[in-house]
Amino acid sequence: MFIKPPELFHGQSMQRPFFEGWYHKMSTKNNQTVVVIPGIYRSGENSNETAFLMFYQGSNGQVDYVPYDVKDFNCNKNSYDLQLGNNFFSLNKVNLNFQNDRLSVLGEVISEQLNPWPVSLFEHGCMGWYGYVPTMECFHGILSMNHKTHGSLKVNGQVMDFNNGCGYIEKDWGKNFPKDWIWAQSNQFHGEKISVSASLATIPWRNYEFSGFIIGVLFNEKLYKFTTYNFSKHVKISFEDDKLNWIIRKGRLKLKLKISKGISSGLLYAPDRRDMLPKVKEYLDGNITIQLTESNKILIDHSSDNAAVEITGNPDRLIQNVK
Repeated sequence: MFIKPPELFHGQSMQRPFFEGWYHKMSTKNNQTVVVIPGIYRSGENSNETAFLMFYQGSNGQVDYVPYDVKDFNCNKNSYDLQLGNNFFSLNKVNLNFQNDRLSVLGEVISEQLNPWPVSLFEHGCMGWYGYVPTMECFHGILSMNHKTHGSLKVNGQVMDFNNGCGYIEKDWGKNFPKDWIWAQSNQFHGEKISVSASLATIPWRNYEFSGFIIGVLFNEKLYKFTTYNFSKHVKISFEDDKLNWIIRKGRLKLKLKISKGISSGLLYAPDRRDMLPKVKEYLDGNITIQLTESNKILIDHSSDNAAVEITGNPDRLIQNVK
């Protein structure tokens, strides 16, 4: 399970509890964003299991959760090629064809020139060696920091044009989500070729817990990594007025991040003890301000008002557990 590439399906063994979901964030050149999440869930307390699709529209905050029979979930064991009902997902293509009482979605979006977090024997994707630890409750993969999109979706008869747009793909799988986390992502920095993905989460470890972090900054085709396992060090971190202020250093690199919520949010479903429940508030109009310096030379000094942001659980406890 733990040496598979992150994009592959990890749930063939039918273990319980278990969840797995692939997060596709797709934005038009005019900064309209949708998030599509296919996945599967198995309760550890009862026999409940379900496949699902979530569709989140940034324009109005509407989240639609569409359940499927697990028999309608078919993923290639050697690649991320997932057929879910009449929908298809891969790293290079999202093909949607579904409807419910208030929503109809039809169309295809193609992804090109993907930029995944590198995977090697010694660094199992963005989790590093933590990806090999079987007691982790949640595993994380960044499958593309930024890529180009083309194609379109017809949402309730209205066409969304993704030609010359951009996308981001990540995934999570395991037993459960962390109890506290702050996560933010954006690749929309006013024409600059910058992509940022940052997460800080409570990690249970034997008889105690700590706050682990994963930050990737893709700039001019170079990925700058700041993580718990690569000896990046906190300089300063605080959470005040719903805003995270964060300074991290790694060697000659110094990263300053400010992350704040937006105005409009949607409520995503997440694994609970007996079922998937709506409990994760996500903003698609959040803000990320980033400054990256190397030996005091400024490499990046920009901000994005089209960031995906989640602040879940107890942020104060999360900050207190930072080592």
